[in-house]
Amino acid sequence: MYRFTKTLVFVAIGLAIAAFAVSSPMAVRGAPIGETPAKAVSIPLYASFSAPAGWGWAATNITEPGPTLTVQQGDVITFHLFAHDATPHMLVIDLNNNQVQDAPDQASAQFSSATAATNFTFTASTAGTFNYFCGVHGYAAQHGSLVVQSTGGGGGGTSGGIDTTLLIGGVVIIVAIVAVVAAIVMRRKKP
Repeated sequence: MYRFTKTLVFVAIGLAIAAFAVSSPMAVRGAPIGETPAKAVSIPLYASFSAPAGWGWAATNITEPGPTLTVQQGDVITFHLFAHDATPHMLVIDLNNNQVQDAPDQASAQFSSATAATNFTFTASTAGTFNYFCGVHGYAAQHGSLVVQSTGGGGGGTSGGIDTTLLIGGVVIIVAIVAVVAAIVMRRKKP
C-alpha cells in the first residue's frame, strides 16, 4: 500500500509540474503591458451655414446639432473637412466647453471647398465630452459633441484581465491534487 501511495504522489506532482510548465509561457505571452496604443481615426465632416445649417457625415445629412463623434482616449483623429455651402468655416474643438474659441481650444484652418478636403489632426488625449463648433459662425449656428471614451489605463501594468491559460492550468493542478488525495483516502479505507 505504501508503494501505491508513493506512486500516486509522484504522479500528482508530475501533473502539477507539467500543467505549470505548459501554462507559464503562455501566461507571460498573453498579458499585454502598457496602455492601449493610439489608433488613427478618419472622420469626414461637412459644414453648412445655409439651410440646412450644421454639420454632417456627408453633404446629404447635415443637422444641427451635428453628429456625436465618439473616439477612444489617445486616438489620433484626422478630420477631412468640407464646406457644403462653399462658405468659409473652421472646426473648433472646445476643450473647456465654454462655447467660445479661446486659448485651450484647438482649431482647424479655415476651409471653404465642397470637393477638396482640408485635413485637421487632433489627438484625443483627455477623456470626456467636448463641444465642437464652427469658429466662423459660432456655437449657436453650428455645433456638436465629441465624446472621448476613457481607455481605463492608468499607465503601465497588465491588462487586468484573467489569463485563460493560467486559469486552466490552475484548475488542472487542483483536479490532480484532489484526485490523488481521493485515491489515498479510498485506499486507506480498505481493510
